[in-house]
Amino acid sequence: MKQRTGRPSKASRVDRSTPIYPIRTVAQMTELSPQRIRAWETDYGLIRPHRTDGGHRLFSQEDVERLLWIKQMVEERGLSLQGVKRLLESRPGAADHPEGGSALGRLEEAGERRGR
Repeated sequence: MKQRTGRPSKASRVDRSTPIYPIRTVAQMTELSPQRIRAWETDYGLIRPHRTDGGHRLFSQEDVERLLWIKQMVEERGLSLQGVKRLLESRPGAADHPEGGSALGRLEEAGERRGR
């Protein structure tokens, strides 16, 4: 008899870049409003979800992680959305590393924090 390891089989694993979550689900996962998620997409270009043929947004696990990272940068670190955008443009892999590396330090030194 084959024992189960508790891990999903290779056939049932979903690629982290596969768009599977509708915006309502992503809003619940991230505790962000759908309006805020849409604004971060349309007004700031911080996220680019997949669109279905009907125009509905679908987000991948990578998109969800990026949204959580952006949320952390804004709410915990006090970075402006323009500052987040510059950080992402200067270091494309920044969303994979919440500490933000030296690019975050340069933005903080340049006064990119909200309220300055």
